[in-house]
Amino acid sequence: MRFRSSNAMLAYITAVAALVSLGLQACSSDSGGKNDPPQNNPGDAGNPQPTKDGGVPASCTTVVEAPTVCPDPKPRYADVEPIFNKRCVSVCHSGTKPGIWSLADYGHVVDWADTIRSELLDCAMPPPDASAGFTKEEKLAILTWLRCDHPR
Repeated sequence: MRFRSSNAMLAYITAVAALVSLGLQACSSDSGGKNDPPQNNPGDAGNPQPTKDGGVPASCTTVVEAPTVCPDPKPRYADVEPIFNKRCVSVCHSGTKPGIWSLADYGHVVDWADTIRSELLDCAMPPPDASAGFTKEEKLAILTWLRCDHPR
């Protein structure tokens, strides 16, 4: 993985450490199932119930394939910025929470472009305990913009 700066690398390492710490805390706490992600019934596979804001549960039932071509015209940051603001910045990635990397502006998003791409494709973000996930259309919009080398 390449980083644009040592600050980006340090932020990444801090974020990974925070995620590992949160994961260890979640595994060691006895929540009695209260904080467990909702489980879909086998008959619901591929047909998740949307969250109240139109997304899907963070358990990642919106598996998408990465786009292989960039459309013409290319999507711009203005096309995906509202998605980042709604699904990422307003929830965790505002830059105000210690150990969580910011996605509050174009520069931050571009610094994390490779990580964002892999975490969307691997269903690692949002985490399973998040209150909302991405719609398929939102994921595809971000992945397409990334595929096009994230034009401003």
